Amino acid sequence: MRAGRHNMIANKLVAARSGDSWLLRRQLEEFASTVPGAAAGNLINGAITVVLMRDTVPWPLLGTLALGLCALVVWRFLIARQANRQFRNYVRLKGLSNQILANAIGFGGLWGCIVWAVMYWGTSVDSIFAGIVGAGMMSAGVISYRSIGKAASFYVLSWLPGAALALTSLSDDVAYACLGLLVCYVVVLGANINTTAERFITGCERERELKRSRDTIGLLLHQFTEQGADWLVEVDRRGRLLNPCTRLATATLLPQETLDGMAFHSLLNPDESAAELSEHFRAGRSFRNHIVSVFVGGEKRWWSLSAQPVKDGRVAYRGVVTDITAQREAEDRVTYLAHYDSLTDLPNRFHFNQQLYQALRTRKPMALMYIDLDNFKAVNDTLGHSEGDKLLKAAAERISSCLTRSDLLARLGGDEFAVILKGAEACKVDEVAARIVAEMGQTLPLGDHDVVVGTSIGIAFAPEHGDKADTLLRNADLALYAAKARGRNRAITFEPGMDQAAQDRRLLELDLRNALGKDEMRLHYQPLVSVADGSVTGHEALIRWVHPERGIVMPADFIPVAEETGLILQLGEWVLRQAIDDLAGWPEQMPVSINLSPVQMRSPTLISTMVNAIAANGVDPARICLEITETVLMQESEANVATLHRLRDLGVQIALDDFGTGYSSLNYLRSFPFSKIKIDRCFVAEIDSREDCRAIVRSVVSLAQSLGMTTCAEGIERQEQVDMLRAEGCGEVQGYLYSKAVPLEQLSDLRGPRASASVVLKDFDVPVAVGKAFANKSRVA
Repeated sequence: MRAGRHNMIANKLVAARSGDSWLLRRQLEEFASTVPGAAAGNLINGAITVVLMRDTVPWPLLGTLALGLCALVVWRFLIARQANRQFRNYVRLKGLSNQILANAIGFGGLWGCIVWAVMYWGTSVDSIFAGIVGAGMMSAGVISYRSIGKAASFYVLSWLPGAALALTSLSDDVAYACLGLLVCYVVVLGANINTTAERFITGCERERELKRSRDTIGLLLHQFTEQGADWLVEVDRRGRLLNPCTRLATATLLPQETLDGMAFHSLLNPDESAAELSEHFRAGRSFRNHIVSVFVGGEKRWWSLSAQPVKDGRVAYRGVVTDITAQREAEDRVTYLAHYDSLTDLPNRFHFNQQLYQALRTRKPMALMYIDLDNFKAVNDTLGHSEGDKLLKAAAERISSCLTRSDLLARLGGDEFAVILKGAEACKVDEVAARIVAEMGQTLPLGDHDVVVGTSIGIAFAPEHGDKADTLLRNADLALYAAKARGRNRAITFEPGMDQAAQDRRLLELDLRNALGKDEMRLHYQPLVSVADGSVTGHEALIRWVHPERGIVMPADFIPVAEETGLILQLGEWVLRQAIDDLAGWPEQMPVSINLSPVQMRSPTLISTMVNAIAANGVDPARICLEITETVLMQESEANVATLHRLRDLGVQIALDDFGTGYSSLNYLRSFPFSKIKIDRCFVAEIDSREDCRAIVRSVVSLAQSLGMTTCAEGIERQEQVDMLRAEGCGEVQGYLYSKAVPLEQLSDLRGPRASASVVLKDFDVPVAVGKAFANKSRVA
């Protein structure tokens, strides 16, 4: 493991060194180029100093300094010779760099000694000579070592001991002043050394980048010449091809001999672009990226031409042709996808809005139909998205079959469509809408299934209902909402009152958001009655909204709003907690039924809410019956069935409500063992007058008995219905014949103290001590 780490560090060092090698090479090359001039300067100044000081400075010292100077010059030439060999090894390059540092220190120290010797043994005139030579050689040395900033700095610093010793040995005020000036001079030179070194490195980096750019451009030009998809063309003054290349012959599927002398425009489709190109040739104008179309082998292709006039013998024009067919097809595809729906090939919302805007600008009468499939979500969730896509395509075809060519049909998204009818067709919008509703009401085969989705349509006219696109769409959408509210599968024309209805709905939504916080929600209870002896076997909790101004608001008015706004989850959790809280004050044998919405089934807090509510109130989980509809199982059925099993493991009873109104009721009975089946009121309402309703009820009861489930019939309003259900073996009934849903305080048989209990929820053993009497409650449930 440690060896691997050392290898990783070594690899990083190699990478770093390889990145620095090119800079070291450039520094050494620059240094080598200065060696001849620097050597000449050192030898000339050294020779002059020896001649002038031969009678003043002792010969042994003067000779030693002269020999040292010659040795340093020779060493410098040897370093330059090695630097010119273009070593690529980082270690060798670094070694040469270190030799240059040592050479710089040697030269600086030697000239410092020379200056000291001249000033120490010489006269005042000799001191002036030493100062001039010293300043000149210090500056010249910095220049000669400019590519290596560290060497230049060491050269200057190694001067200081000898020069400082020489000046202090004079022991006068002028010498000390010169010493101060020398220090300032060294500081200035140091700053100049850093600046020069940085500029050198920056210049080297720019030179390297320029070289890379030149290499890249050369490579691209080579690839264009050898492997490019473009080709060169030459034409004479009459527009005839000259010297056609092999690539042009390949692109046109014609021999080069045939192309030579052929009129270039004969290769092009005779359209506006070809005529414009001929005009360019006649006028002698340059042009770039001129797009023309050609037919090659029966296929349409697109070329981009760029050319300019030349004077080269017979050649009048020379240019480049690029085949841009793939690019053009991609652009056309992108343009298509930006304006059309990929699933149905209908115009999308963007294209529809453009067309609607253009139609409104004409100020002519027009009609707009906003179309929505009624049961698309149920089919999509039940049969899968692939079948849902097939349904959307089939719906688009059916709607289109009811329209004329002048009408515009678009898919706005999801299962929403829109139609624009102009002129005389706008006057027939009611007929067209009726045909669409009738056509979409027919059975539609989807694989192994036959489905009926139906459609609702909102209609708005321009300019009566709006002369702007947003206004017209909003009003058509309001009419569509009204069509759904009135039972779906119909067409409704916008009316001014619908706008007010939308505002009222918005106010209702705002009030609903504050209802829970203001304690405006109440639970009413409707009894479940035994068919055998008429005794009350339980109660179903039904929510009511007691608004301070609206009065009692029924669920049919606010539950759809809660589902659309997401408030249904908060309401559902409140109902669960409140109903279980009320249940704690009932007789021990009396159960309660609570409705669960599809949103609650998908909530990750459902199980914890149930456990906490049961534990907090100390009730037996078997006294709680959760009612779900088939819609719950149709949406993410596997996840919801898993949730139902977890609830069943707690000991809670599960009932299937509105049985028989979905697509796959029998399949749901097979997928989960329900405790109870509730027969929908649509089958019970006419059980005493229609044999088919009675047969359905008989089948449901028989099926439930065979599966060990109880049955409860909803919507009982007449004694004859009870008699029929008793004869068929139904266990429970519920309806206005016995009681409507009433507040808890009106159910006198449920008043009484709570008893202490120890509740066991499978893995949960929760002892709960309760002794608060229900009569002490101040709230109305």
